[in-house]
Amino acid sequence: MHINPIDLEIYWSRLIAVVDEAGAALKRTAFSTVVRESNDFVCVLLDQDAELLAMSSISVAGFIGTASSTLQQMLEVFPAAGLQPGDVLFTNDPWIGSGHLPDASMAAPIFRGGAIVGYVVTIAHLSDIGGKQWSAGCNEVYEEGIRFPVLKLAERGKLNRLVLDILKANVRVPDRVLGDIDAMLAAMHVCDVRLTEFLDDYGLDDLRAIAESIYRVSRGAALQEIRSIPPGTYFGEVEADGWDTTIRIKASVVVSADGITVDYSGSSPQSEFGINESYNHTFAYTLCPFKCMLCPEIPNNSGFTRLFTVIAPEGTIVNSRFPAAVGARQLVGHLLQAAVFDALAEVLPDRVQADSGTPLWTMVLHGTEPAEGRTFSTILFFNGGMGAMQGRDGYACTSFPANISNTPLEVTENIAPILFLSKSLYADSGGAGRHRGGAGQIIAFESRWPGLIKASLLTERTRVPAKGLLGGGPGKTGYVMKNGAHVAQPKGIVELGIGDVLEFALPGGGGFGIERGPDPASGIERERQ
Repeated sequence: MHINPIDLEIYWSRLIAVVDEAGAALKRTAFSTVVRESNDFVCVLLDQDAELLAMSSISVAGFIGTASSTLQQMLEVFPAAGLQPGDVLFTNDPWIGSGHLPDASMAAPIFRGGAIVGYVVTIAHLSDIGGKQWSAGCNEVYEEGIRFPVLKLAERGKLNRLVLDILKANVRVPDRVLGDIDAMLAAMHVCDVRLTEFLDDYGLDDLRAIAESIYRVSRGAALQEIRSIPPGTYFGEVEADGWDTTIRIKASVVVSADGITVDYSGSSPQSEFGINESYNHTFAYTLCPFKCMLCPEIPNNSGFTRLFTVIAPEGTIVNSRFPAAVGARQLVGHLLQAAVFDALAEVLPDRVQADSGTPLWTMVLHGTEPAEGRTFSTILFFNGGMGAMQGRDGYACTSFPANISNTPLEVTENIAPILFLSKSLYADSGGAGRHRGGAGQIIAFESRWPGLIKASLLTERTRVPAKGLLGGGPGKTGYVMKNGAHVAQPKGIVELGIGDVLEFALPGGGGFGIERGPDPASGIERERQ
């Protein structure tokens, strides 16, 4: 079936509107600030072959890139031929889903005329998943919480109450967790209803012709950009704190006329602590910098993703072997963009970006008061400075590569017993260069909880800074202090009594290009270009 460009644009925009509405339903009905405020979720539409077709506009990059693989592995357990309307598949297995236990992955088939025409997948970060408090300090995945294999959360529209009861019995904030599960189910229902309306409006029996047209256009646009890169093999690497020893990620990027292969051979072996990656999440965040460089204006879909091959040797920090601890896998996953940009800096100087003062910092606060039977748990996200690039300085306090939003301080103070004392830019934290890296931020809060708060610190770049590109300087490292004293292990758990103050600085991004000095003829400093 030939689809003319005008009709295709209409169809494509309508499909994005379908998942945008589903994503809005998830965000607006979610119980947790992780989803409602920080947007740590995804809602995507896949075709009948489990290929990525459309995503909601505020979806997290790491979830977009894992959805297709997750669904394909789910269908190995429950083949499409046996699925019925109202079935919902569920898992939080890190090696099937998006890399760690808190991320719940759900999928449902969408039927028309008795046949599956597509699937809706939602993934959301749950507020708690039981086990030891979410941190980087575990040594096995068994410590990190309850792990569900691929199962049916609903069968023909009837929820599996046993699964929900088990989940409820194993988490610290069951109302929030089950509330977010309900929000995910609501989003899937919205997607099903709106896609059916779409097919009705245009008299279509399925999505095959539209999907293949979208893939063809996306593939063509991406290949055009890939073919503008001189064919060859390019090498990049990035270093980071790790747990107790520096870790190194090495990437060889092989560019050909037919696609790109990224090989992480030579990267550090997997850690005994919870900073290890799984393959799905590594694949997702490997593609992210290429999407930014090559065709950011084209919505993500399999026409683009099929052009990439990612090699991540099992047993390395970027593809850990079960049962490795993976709770803080984002601390490695968010570094991959730096290795890719480093590899392509010489051939694409106008498109690459210096390393950012992330990975995203996360703090998990949990407190109990047994005498009064009170408890609380909350998750906070904070951002460092973005790396600079040709033509602009890095943005201050901006999430990259994940598009996670900060929870407003006023919201946090209403749900957690802490008082923020200060929040300011981290002066001179951006790397020097023709264009400076973005500044990090310094934040301080005081515990107002009558008992002990256990604060998990999921941090990075407190020892090894974000490096600059093409002559740019490194950003400044971050730090964590309790009552004015530096915390010895900034990836550990710190206990806070009432009145204790936790202060932390988010690192700055790397600079770009060699900084120009004063003009020798006039003595006037040249304007940055």
